[in-house]
Amino acid sequence: MALRLGDLSLDLTAPTASGESRFHDWPGGNRGVIFSHPADFAPVAPLTDE
Repeated sequence: MALRLGDLSLDLTAPTASGESRFHDWPGGNRGVIFSHPADFAPVAPLTDE
């Protein structure tokens, strides 16, 4: 599902310690941002313990 600027996102819900949280309620009337990365995301430099 592709979203473009100005599109209405799905109203996601999640259980929290204080009850169910709805994504559309989270920004409180302001704009919210969804950030995601592709499933095959690979960092530019691997993290090694050398």
